[in-house]
Amino acid sequence: MKRALIIRHAAPETLGSNYNEVLNQAGFNLVPVDLFDLAPDYASFPAPPLAEVSLVVALGGPLSANDDYPALKSEMDYLKGATAQGIPVFGVCLGAQLLSRALGGRVEPTGGYQFGLRRLSITAAGDADPVFGKLRVPLVPTLHGECFSVPPEAASLAEGYILLRDGGYRRIDMAFRQGNSYGFQFEPQLTFDELEIWNRELAGDYLLMGDRFDPQEEAARNLREFARFAPVHEKQMRGMLWAFLETTGLLDGAKPSDLERRSP
Repeated sequence: MKRALIIRHAAPETLGSNYNEVLNQAGFNLVPVDLFDLAPDYASFPAPPLAEVSLVVALGGPLSANDDYPALKSEMDYLKGATAQGIPVFGVCLGAQLLSRALGGRVEPTGGYQFGLRRLSITAAGDADPVFGKLRVPLVPTLHGECFSVPPEAASLAEGYILLRDGGYRRIDMAFRQGNSYGFQFEPQLTFDELEIWNRELAGDYLLMGDRFDPQEEAARNLREFARFAPVHEKQMRGMLWAFLETTGLLDGAKPSDLERRSP
């Protein structure tokens, strides 16, 4: 059976039911690596050898890709090794930042903090991309205070704006592709059920948006807006993941439409 390594950096941040279902239908055995269990020292990265892995999914979390933890350094080496061997990497938020650094990019504070829906500016390369091009509505959920740069050999797929704490705006990179690996500075796996958990477990993150925002109002607005958008988001992000699996050859020649008819 194909094995998908799921790297988690925070207990509330999971693969989500939407993406779990796709990977189960596609015949993957999900192998978790829960780095949050290694806090506070993060002294090791207990992942299986790359030879035993078909796909790497690296999710988000509160750590910084610049933190001096052995586990994060080993994870970046692991992601770099995966891309070098042609093993697809699907990096989300912190996972994307680690992938960027592993491939020669940089990660830095944005000067602001996003927790809510934001519009993407999709590049020509992003629009033509067989995976990222599945996004027809350029609106995505975000949760981050740092951003990555597009690695030197990667293609920029999307950019976006973040409101800074001083009231200004900054344009940041939001998605890139290198080979058959992708990095996303947003949350493609997020479902409304998971956002409800985030609003409870990560409520303090709304404080990081700055004095211009009322945390309770932002939390309520985020839930209200995403409740309406979630069906659209889940459908197009599901399509993006199927396209990712098909494009990278991880469906063994089958078509997503055929696999979706099967029970997980």
